[in-house]
Amino acid sequence: MTENHAQDVFAPKSWIPPNLFQSRSQIPMRIQPALVPLLEAIDYANQIHSDNWEFAVELELLVSLGLTRNDFRWLVLNGLVEHKREVTLESDNGRAFRPTGNLVFPAGTCFVLTEKGVLLSGQTSEILKINQGADSRLGNFDARMDSSINDCKSQTMRCHIAKTVGPCWNSERRVLTLNETIVKRFKWVAENQEAVLSVFEEEHWPYRIDDPLKPCPEQNTKRRLSDTIKCLNRKQSSPLIHFRGDGTGEGVLWEVVSSPAFPGEREISTKCKASDC
Repeated sequence: MTENHAQDVFAPKSWIPPNLFQSRSQIPMRIQPALVPLLEAIDYANQIHSDNWEFAVELELLVSLGLTRNDFRWLVLNGLVEHKREVTLESDNGRAFRPTGNLVFPAGTCFVLTEKGVLLSGQTSEILKINQGADSRLGNFDARMDSSINDCKSQTMRCHIAKTVGPCWNSERRVLTLNETIVKRFKWVAENQEAVLSVFEEEHWPYRIDDPLKPCPEQNTKRRLSDTIKCLNRKQSSPLIHFRGDGTGEGVLWEVVSSPAFPGEREISTKCKASDC
């Protein structure tokens, strides 16, 4: 086989713009299934002339499609996506977000494509339309993308189900559970902790709530809330939920964890008051 003939065999088909091959190579194969819900979100926003953030895609859905933390970092550092943490309350009209560090992805993080991300993602999808069935390399990818669309629908439903189950605070039994697993059982009254859990339960467990503790002139409100959060994380029979402050001293967040112990909890020596723990 001559050198020229080899170039002809492996060269892109003439009807495929060369820049599309180049753009496709810029997005790793493992990330490409996540383009489906991200592009769909932009499309929905454009259809009704809405802000893209109203259709921002949740972290959980993209993780269920196989993305890792490093994938998110790659997307952010390449300017393909933007991300913020959702802080929407049940009473809010529309969704609300707060910025985080560029490579920090806490619970509640949502993503939208940037203009660059839309361009590259759209070009990647366009390859499938132009070259469907004509090139085996892209044909196989086309099948994976079709499968990803169906997977995306089922994953969205699973995420919705997971959110409807989630944590549960039974104030009568004074038991906190996650998906029917007991996380913490209170043997005696813990007024501050129970106040926090009651508000989370009443608001159907949003990612964040404002400080629900009643003002006390003799106590520093931010310090009291911090101590309450520490107590919530202590003595969990199944350490599945981690509570933390929002960084302002005026709010509480929660997240599901899989590790047996929370970082730094063992080093905390400050004891809680009986009324708090």
